[in-house]
Amino acid sequence: MRARLRLQLLVLLVMFLPCLMVGQEVSARARVDSTNFFVGDAITVHLDVIHPKGATLKLAVGDSLEGFSVLDRTPFTLNGEAASSASLVVAKYDSGTAVLPPLEVLYSLPGDTSLRRAATNPLLLTIHTLAVDTSQAYKDVKPPLTIPITLAEIALYLGIVLLVAALAYFGYRYWKKKQQKITGEVYVPPPRPAHIIALEELAVLKEKRLWQQGFIKHYYSEVSEILRRYIENRFKLMALEQTTDEIMYGVRRLQLKPVVSSKMETLLRLSDLVKFAKYLPGLSEHEESLMMAYDIVETTRLVEAKPVEQTVSKVAADVES
Repeated sequence: MRARLRLQLLVLLVMFLPCLMVGQEVSARARVDSTNFFVGDAITVHLDVIHPKGATLKLAVGDSLEGFSVLDRTPFTLNGEAASSASLVVAKYDSGTAVLPPLEVLYSLPGDTSLRRAATNPLLLTIHTLAVDTSQAYKDVKPPLTIPITLAEIALYLGIVLLVAALAYFGYRYWKKKQQKITGEVYVPPPRPAHIIALEELAVLKEKRLWQQGFIKHYYSEVSEILRRYIENRFKLMALEQTTDEIMYGVRRLQLKPVVSSKMETLLRLSDLVKFAKYLPGLSEHEESLMMAYDIVETTRLVEAKPVEQTVSKVAADVES
């Protein structure tokens, strides 16, 4: 009697199993092979979905996902009658701890055209930056290519040089004759101090708000160029045409205070890392870099000597008082 009852229950279970499957909720799970990645790495997210037989699935994800860039995606494929899988490839271009939000899966069941939604679990990821060895000198990945120069090119270059020399000669003679006709002295304003120029350029850079708008590389390029121009105007070093190592060699010979030399090297090398090694500094470093440039200019500015008459007058006034 019990065996017959069990057989009847089993038959009923088999008959109503499809109905039970349709009534079940779809469950979705997201997983990654690792939780540690570097900036810009392609992160493959595996999606596993359990669903009733015959369900139609679609991943509802755009081109970006709360700080993550979506690089690629694959459609759902069946792994049996009630399970499907897909993958999503994303990338993160900021370092630190990041949360990949739940992914939304749209689905419809057999005999029902209405769309329903299911969400995966969020994922906690750690994005690292590449370690850069700042003690090593920069060098090209490949040596420069040498292209042989033909005789025709040599003749062309020589002709250009001779033409430029002739134009310069006649231009000089014309200028010399014109100068001879000018009588009296011509006022030539004195050159502006290097620190005044640098402080004005730093103020303009601050007003541009480049790093606040995401132009990190452009921001550090301008900071580096302003500092190099200041060093060239203030200390007569060819800083605009030199590498950071060459600049620091000349700066050390000036015997500045160690703290000033250290700030110069720190700011120049940080700018090199951003421009050439795609290094992304933290938010606090952006503001500190500008403040560091201001401090270098203010500390090393050329102090103009006061006229002798003013100094004597001040000493006399102090004696009388």
